[in-house]
Amino acid sequence: MSIRTTAIVMAALLGLAACEDAGADLPPPQPPAPPAPPSPELPMTPVKARQIVDGLSLSCMELASLKTAMLLCEERQGRTPDHAALRTELRDLKWNLQGLPVEETSARCSAITNELRQKPKPQVCWDLQ
Repeated sequence: MSIRTTAIVMAALLGLAACEDAGADLPPPQPPAPPAPPSPELPMTPVKARQIVDGLSLSCMELASLKTAMLLCEERQGRTPDHAALRTELRDLKWNLQGLPVEETSARCSAITNELRQKPKPQVCWDLQ
């Protein structure tokens, strides 16, 4: 091998070594952010509510259905239900819980559901979940 070829090979090896050392100082890349929860069209329905929390535990799906039933109950009582507020609440729930372990999401949603079920239900809404 000639001196020129040896010099080229050595320069290439030194360049590769420098690249490897430079990469060692960089922090690992951040994982991608979780996807934004869906934002279905209003008015909210039980199906749309469950679509928002899809991917969370079954207790969170139950909570979404219960919250929608409560919204429908408001309407039956002659009050103006806030569909946009429910959509935002469920999106926030999904955003805050989607990175947690399933056991923790399940426990949190179950606690909220149990608390809501403690409240008396108006007679006009007894047939709702």
